[in-house]
Amino acid sequence: MDLLKELKDIKPNETIIDYQFYVFIGFVVLSIILLVFLIFKLLKKKKPNPYLEKLKNLDFSNSKKTAYEFCEYAKHFVNEENREFYEQIVKELEKYKYKPKVDDLNEEIIEKIKKFTEDIK
Repeated sequence: MDLLKELKDIKPNETIIDYQFYVFIGFVVLSIILLVFLIFKLLKKKKPNPYLEKLKNLDFSNSKKTAYEFCEYAKHFVNEENREFYEQIVKELEKYKYKPKVDDLNEEIIEKIKKFTEDIK
């Protein structure tokens, strides 16, 4: 027993902090955030632009209606790159608006409208 009293240099056990649980929780939270972000991106991509769909489905047989609809829907896609082309088409379509009777659209204007619609991304 005397030996145990003399032996006073034994220290209590050290507590080891285990970060494994916290790392696991961090990965779970990060995974949930990433999953929500990906779902949001996929849902956002699936919704087509309604104006683009209407532009692609223009009825060229009714020239007056086509002129009004093109001007209305295409203005949502005008930017610095295609502004001049848009204004040129609108200027050419002016003769098909504001009159009770109008001629059919000529092929040149139809091709320009189709080209403008194809160039939109």
